[in-house]
Amino acid sequence: MNIKDYREKELKTLVIANILVILCLNELITFEGILEENSYMKLLVTIINSGLFAAIIYTMVTVFDCMISSKLKRYIVFWWFPMPGETIFSDIKTDAKDERFTSAEAIEAYQDIYNNLPSGKKACHQYENSKWHELLRQHESETKVLVAHRDYLMCRDMATVIGVMLFLYTIFSFAMKLITFDKKAVIYLGAVYFVCMIAARAKSKRFVKTVIVCDLHPQK
Repeated sequence: MNIKDYREKELKTLVIANILVILCLNELITFEGILEENSYMKLLVTIINSGLFAAIIYTMVTVFDCMISSKLKRYIVFWWFPMPGETIFSDIKTDAKDERFTSAEAIEAYQDIYNNLPSGKKACHQYENSKWHELLRQHESETKVLVAHRDYLMCRDMATVIGVMLFLYTIFSFAMKLITFDKKAVIYLGAVYFVCMIAARAKSKRFVKTVIVCDLHPQK
């Protein structure tokens, strides 16, 4: 299973769809006057020009996304908050919040981890993340883990590319004056970013806990 096949499917569709929305908000694509004389030709020229602009934007977004490191993407999605893997054992000790296992099961299975938790917050985050990655390496080929991992990466990269689009829109409208600045476009991209960010955080928690599920309840 290729967990990054979304880059040629869902991610591309997201970028192109949002480019078209921005072009419509900036009235670079319009269907007004379609019944007027020569309107079909004007519309065709507009669509061709807008399509070329969209292709340029899509290429730049893709290039920028490839240049952004996983560490930076982590801050784009989680900001200054810890990632789920950095607090997983502390969280499930208090409340598993997952119908697939209980806190009691986790405490019993990971007693050694709990006994060796460092006292400092940063050290504790690093320790929990390290221990969780050890479990991930043991179960990373299982279908449930692969699916959960793919969903998280897809939502993370969606949030990243929308953030890149917002940055490029600002550059093209303010610095380069290639398109007219429209606050509706900024509000739209900001809203899409927050939706993707929230989805990425939710999928990340699901991914982290799926690894715990596979470790507590191994396939027979």
